[in-house]
Amino acid sequence: MQTTEMRMAVLLAGVSAIGFAGQRAEAVIVLGNGDAVSVTDLFAEGSDRMVVIEDKLFTFESFTSSTFKKGDFSIVGFVSQNPNQFGLYNVGFDLFGPMGDATPGNGQASELNLQYTVAVLEDAYRQGVRLCDTRLTFNGAAGGNGSYSRVDESVFDLDANQLLGQLSAFDFAGPPRDTQLTDWADFCTDQQPGYRAFEVNKDLKFLAVGENGFSSASFVRQEFSQVPAPGALAILALAGLCGRRRRA
Repeated sequence: MQTTEMRMAVLLAGVSAIGFAGQRAEAVIVLGNGDAVSVTDLFAEGSDRMVVIEDKLFTFESFTSSTFKKGDFSIVGFVSQNPNQFGLYNVGFDLFGPMGDATPGNGQASELNLQYTVAVLEDAYRQGVRLCDTRLTFNGAAGGNGSYSRVDESVFDLDANQLLGQLSAFDFAGPPRDTQLTDWADFCTDQQPGYRAFEVNKDLKFLAVGENGFSSASFVRQEFSQVPAPGALAILALAGLCGRRRRA
């Protein structure tokens, strides 16, 4: 079993290999499943805003809101309990914190925008791990006619700077009520069997209408399933990345 020090060395080598050579090693935050870092610390002056979760590097570019404070939020690492059909685990994170309409009844939505990239670390990419899809989930709730909680996001192929698609999760109080708390998109095709990296622009909005209206959420989860590139399954098995969840 790998020690924490060994895993850190491997992960940091992967970070350098995909184009971050020369960055300060101590600036890279490594999260296991359920581990958390505050958004304040992540965006602190001098931070590289980079988080490694398993074999994925997340680089957080911006957290923008005139309503919500960084100090109230955390990024929590997520690794699925069970593997997919290829023996690979879903990897992602939760944005955790108090979300809602800060001034209910004034007719103005409270908004938060989060922009980041996710990339397969070089060692895993060389062994055949690819990004293919993304899943968006949150626990938004709204009440009162016209109230809503919603998350909309755009996903880009980072290398080609090309829009791949958009996802939405929401609870519209109505009438009529319309609820979809998870959304999923698969961007792989026969011509494009996998991606190295995505850029995600995530927009959260909360509006509570009327004296008794409400709009809230406490977490938004983003997870990315992984697939082997054509012909890479045997390489992944030999490398021990297939069907094994790594632990510190």
